Parts: sequence; C-alpha cells; structure tokens
Amino acid sequence: MTKFIKFGLPVFVFFFCMLPEAAGKVIRFRHYKFTITLPDRLAEIRDSTGSVHERLFFDTSAGIILMISARQSKFKSVQDYIDCSREGLETQLRNDYEDSTLMLISCNKPQYYPDKTNILHFQVSVLPKGFDTYMIYFIHHRRRDIQIAFTYKKENESICQFYIDDIMKSLRLN
Repeated sequence: MTKFIKFGLPVFVFFFCMLPEAAGKVIRFRHYKFTITLPDRLAEIRDSTGSVHERLFFDTSAGIILMISARQSKFKSVQDYIDCSREGLETQLRNDYEDSTLMLISCNKPQYYPDKTNILHFQVSVLPKGFDTYMIYFIHHRRRDIQIAFTYKKENESICQFYIDDIMKSLRLN
C-alpha cells in the first residue's frame, strides 16, 4: 500500500502561459491555516461536487490550471508521504497516476517553507489541448496536508515558472 496521497488532477486544460498581473485576490483556507494570493485573472471553476476543501482555478490568458486541496493528515511530516530521496519514486508515481510515460523532472524543497514542503515536478502523457506538465507543492502544516498543483504545457515552462513563483511566494502559513 502506498503512502502517496492522490488528490486528483485536472485533465481539461487549454490555454497559453504568460506572466501574471501584479494585482491579486487573497484566498483563505481558515480551517487549514493558510492564505495565498492569486492573480485577478485566475478565475475559479465552481465544481458541482461542492468540495469545501478543494478549489480549482484557471487563467485563460496564462494557460495554467491551479488546484488547491487540503485535508486533515495522518502523517507527521511531508517526508512521510513525499520523500524525494526514496528509491523508485518515479515508478511509484507512474503506478499512482496510471501513466507509464510519466517522467519525474525533479523532487526537491522550495525556498519558502522548506521544512514543511516538497515539490514534485513531472511530465505526463499529453492531456487534452497538449498540456503535459505538473508542478505540485505538497505542504504539511499543523497536522494538515495541503496540495497546490499547477498544470501547463512544457513548451511554456520558463514563463510558467515565473507565474508559479509569483503565486507561491505569496503563500502564508498561519
């Protein structure tokens, strides 16, 4: 049995990456003790399932999907379920996401909250509209697991990296 947590990944993305605007809106997850500021252009997609602890956003001009999920944790640290030093991590991801072409680009700690966060960066087989890359921030904070997942096209990687960094440096764990 795997310790890897799957939150579900969006597969219906279809836009191009550009830099975000300076203005933004603060998104608060009070129960999970964090806030994050998103560009105004990042519009929320309302899900019919109405999950309180999962929110989905997209930016039509930037071509990026953002999914934020949070839940109570049974783990003591982010290393308990995303251990970048673990042998066979890429194979485990291929099995968990049922994609034999999945390629792990990197697994590391970000500059913000490195003791609580690991980043998985990987490519998958091409999704609808040519999207093929994920960057997922796994955060363990106050006995809670938070996942912030970005989906975009590999060909727009350099521009999307600036977009993602602008968003992630606004993350505040309370």
